Amino acid sequence: MARNELSKSARVIADLIYKKGAEKADCEIARNIGIDPSNLSRFKTNYLEVVAAYLDEIGLAVHVKDSDKPVPRDVLQALFVHAEVGLAKTKDEYLGK
Repeated sequence: MARNELSKSARVIADLIYKKGAEKADCEIARNIGIDPSNLSRFKTNYLEVVAAYLDEIGLAVHVKDSDKPVPRDVLQALFVHAEVGLAKTKDEYLGK
């Protein structure tokens, strides 16, 4: 699959996988997951972007384990409400009604 055929979300998924994968040598990763390094290389070359597109298509995302924390939709909505209220108060206080 050509990179330019990926959706923006699928490119984000693929980029994160490539970035995190670059932090270790392929031979170390392959050894740790129990496959031959050549198979890992072939997977990355031939299928990684297809997997990223698949994950995007079924509505899944990728995040960095123990680092990024996805925010549940209801919590995110509550944060937006609080931000909007705070912004309105600030505008009223400093700019007048």
